[in-house]
Amino acid sequence: MSFNIRILCFDQDDPKKCTAKRLEKFNLSDNHSNFKTLPPMGLVLDPFSEKILSNDDIPLAEVGGIVGVDCSWNKAPETFSKLRLMGLEPRSLPLVTPANPVNSGKVGKLTTAEAIASALLICGQLEQAQKIMSVFKWGPAFLKLNSHL
Repeated sequence: MSFNIRILCFDQDDPKKCTAKRLEKFNLSDNHSNFKTLPPMGLVLDPFSEKILSNDDIPLAEVGGIVGVDCSWNKAPETFSKLRLMGLEPRSLPLVTPANPVNSGKVGKLTTAEAIASALLICGQLEQAQKIMSVFKWGPAFLKLNSHL
């Protein structure tokens, strides 16, 4: 069983480097440009949430999927403070090491794709995480670095 992957995209980054757009291009995510089209269910990956994603959250992810928010790290505090995600359960991720070329090695500064793959790994969805990361040159390195998840 694979989880529904939805991404709320704010188009704040370089489109050529946007991992959310790349996932959508390969039909690996359902991207939304505003809250009105985003179904109000599932887990939202929120780096500012006090509750950390764990395997206890698997039933929520099975029913509602995983929602990523694609925004610039420079605007993340402002963006997440404005979010009013009714019906979504916010979860942060444990310490995860990125492998993307921009923030490689900067623990916690993940791309949207890395955040979603991390959530999938935590929820026991290794094959879906591998599929998501397979569309990036640095994807296999990310999976190897974070195999502990």
